[in-house]
Amino acid sequence: MRVLVAGILGGIAMFIWASVAHMATPLASIGLQAPPGGEATVAALHERFGDKQGQYFFPYMPGHDSKAMAAQMEKLKTSPSGLIVYNPPGSGGIAPRRLAIELGLEVIEAILMAAILAAATTGFGVRWGLAVLIGVIAAIATNFSYWNWYGFNLDYTLANAFTELVKFVVAGLVAAVVLGWRRRRRRG
Repeated sequence: MRVLVAGILGGIAMFIWASVAHMATPLASIGLQAPPGGEATVAALHERFGDKQGQYFFPYMPGHDSKAMAAQMEKLKTSPSGLIVYNPPGSGGIAPRRLAIELGLEVIEAILMAAILAAATTGFGVRWGLAVLIGVIAAIATNFSYWNWYGFNLDYTLANAFTELVKFVVAGLVAAVVLGWRRRRRRG
């Protein structure tokens, strides 16, 4: 039960930090920019993609055999490459449903983290240190792979990795306190 409480409270702390990071700091927009051509480019994307939401990778490689990979390597020598995540009009933006899903995801992350922290019975410092290490893993796992493979710029990558790390620093602090408090209370 204490792991669940620590995880839920840690997840709420994660959600609060992520909300502050995205709405009250420049972290959410670091490395992002408007497309060249502004609204004309956006209109051209909408005309081409219409209402078909999706992730588009170019040059696209159908199949993963050696022949397809060789053809893509040749194409990359003379063709641009990229990844487009396209959402048609009406996708919702910051809708209550999306906020609820994000909160749920962060609570699940924090519960899993709290389960790991609960296994460390050596005290607050070790638990919090483990949470920070988990945060480092989470920050590296996706952000730097996207930088490496898809060309996400370094400013964007560092800002998002920092935001992710701090989520676990904050949630780990809360979880370590709750896990230690419940243990001390039982002794007393």
